[in-house]
Amino acid sequence: HAHTQSRMNAERERRLRDADGDRDRDRSRERGRDKDREKGKDEPKSRDRSRDRDRDRDRRPLRDRKMRDRSPLRNGRGPMRRDRQRVDRQKICPLLLRVFCKLGEHHKAEDFKDPEKEPVDDEFQIYTWKDATLGELTSLIKGVRKAARRRTARLSFSFVYPDKTGKKVVRYVGQTFATRRSEDGTKSLSDLHFETGDYLDVAIHLK
Repeated sequence: HAHTQSRMNAERERRLRDADGDRDRDRSRERGRDKDREKGKDEPKSRDRSRDRDRDRDRRPLRDRKMRDRSPLRNGRGPMRRDRQRVDRQKICPLLLRVFCKLGEHHKAEDFKDPEKEPVDDEFQIYTWKDATLGELTSLIKGVRKAARRRTARLSFSFVYPDKTGKKVVRYVGQTFATRRSEDGTKSLSDLHFETGDYLDVAIHLK
């Protein structure tokens, strides 16, 4: 009888231990589920913050590009454009361009200081568009100025326009040759930041 009672006590203790173990496992699983739920709540916020950081990275280069695009060049005209747009010459009216040609050198800014004393003897006028290149303008000038047709002729181009204070500025923009191509010949007035009302000053060099 004592042996039977001892076995019954041992069985009861084993069952109690098993029950305690089951409760511990249940508590552990419940804590695991609670952690998973909390993690699930945090993940959307984390993903949102990650997306925000990605958008910020996407915007930073755009702002940098805009700042570079606004960076001034000489006389505040900005960098040369790379995204040239063709002008529909059938629909867009041409602009009147005043061209001043001089043999051997450019006119000085002082030559344009007084509108009544501009070097009109060296002037001729052409109708053109802002997508006209220096090479195209060279062909037009050769039709007007005999010196520009010489085999050794080199044409140097400058824009003449008022700066922010109203003072006339002469700005070099490129050169072409009478009998051979040049890199500058492919640049258009628009590429070089020509604005309607600017003058074109051309020095014709024969050496």
